[in-house]
Amino acid sequence: MVKKTLGILELENEPITRPGFLAGPGTFQFPIKRIKVMGATTKRVTDGDRSVTSNYVECARKLESQGVAAIMANCGFAHLYQTEVAGAVSIPVALSSLLLVPSIAKTLPRGRKVGIVTYDANKLREDHFVAAGWSSAELDVPIVGIEGSKSWHRLSQTVPDAEPAELVEDVTTAVKRLLKSNPGVGALVFECTGFPIAAEAVRRDTGLPVVDCTVLGKMLVEISPLPHD
Repeated sequence: MVKKTLGILELENEPITRPGFLAGPGTFQFPIKRIKVMGATTKRVTDGDRSVTSNYVECARKLESQGVAAIMANCGFAHLYQTEVAGAVSIPVALSSLLLVPSIAKTLPRGRKVGIVTYDANKLREDHFVAAGWSSAELDVPIVGIEGSKSWHRLSQTVPDAEPAELVEDVTTAVKRLLKSNPGVGALVFECTGFPIAAEAVRRDTGLPVVDCTVLGKMLVEISPLPHD
């Protein structure tokens, strides 16, 4: 039986291929096809540089021509280009787990809210939410990031080499800070595609549902049809 393939639009920075990361072995039980978006550095994408939009579009079209069933990105901040990329291909596109925030919010009891855990809370802006189809006026979503941490510095490098234990610690520390100031948080959405490695630890420590890019990728493949020959 033919397996559906997930296409991943990657930053120009080298992806981390250790187990537990998006590009690591065993993360998905279906084939993936990765393509590097030239010019899309961590800094440019997190800064919201729209000059790389056309590069994302071009690479998405290449992935579609290579037969992938759906497309995601390896940086949640790339969601700023969601509309242009989705409009350029005929297969499902979801560039960030931010798209799932309204759905997760609907699953929670009254008075509970979704918390977002991001690479850099200073750079996650309203236009990222609007690109995902919602706004902070509609959803009160507290945000916390790992900015300033060792992992934050490592992930910004051209060839990042985030230490798994260190990254898990930095993410769990950020989550504790978020929950201390926002006890009404009832679920967490990880914006950063480097954070799935910390998801189980956070679920165990907090008892809360955690949604990350791997959940998004699996959903995309599940809902997408087999590509035509």
